Amino acid sequence: MSTSEANGPVNPVTKPFAEFWQSYAEQWNANAKQFMEGIDGSTSEVWRRKWLDAMSQSFDAYMRSPAFLEAMKHNFDGMIQAKQSVNDVSQEVARNSGIPTAGDISGLFERLHSIEDSIIARLSHIEQRIGAIEESVTEAKKPSRGGKKNSSAETS
Repeated sequence: MSTSEANGPVNPVTKPFAEFWQSYAEQWNANAKQFMEGIDGSTSEVWRRKWLDAMSQSFDAYMRSPAFLEAMKHNFDGMIQAKQSVNDVSQEVARNSGIPTAGDISGLFERLHSIEDSIIARLSHIEQRIGAIEESVTEAKKPSRGGKKNSSAETS
């Protein structure tokens, strides 16, 4: 049973065209099998290496061509403009709707960080002053070595 009979009824107009391509594919498949049987492992590696080298040179030449580089430049310029337009629109929408932007939040973070630093600096200054006051109070509470004992010795 032929392939066209297995696939159902074929239009008589396209039948010669389908049979031609079926025959072509069968011949190509037979030739490819015959060719591959004659190639040992080392020859296939050589062919593979040559093919990869040719593809590499072709891609390199294409990617270094002025036309390709100019197209890439236009593509990048277009992407940059699109990104800038999207950023402008999103900032305008955020401004009109009262939504904070990343710049607003980072500015707020920086302000809070500077306030935190100044509070920490003031607290450490206060701690130093309290430490100095505690030392002076402790010194005042200590009995002096010559104070009462000397005065009692003088009276006796």
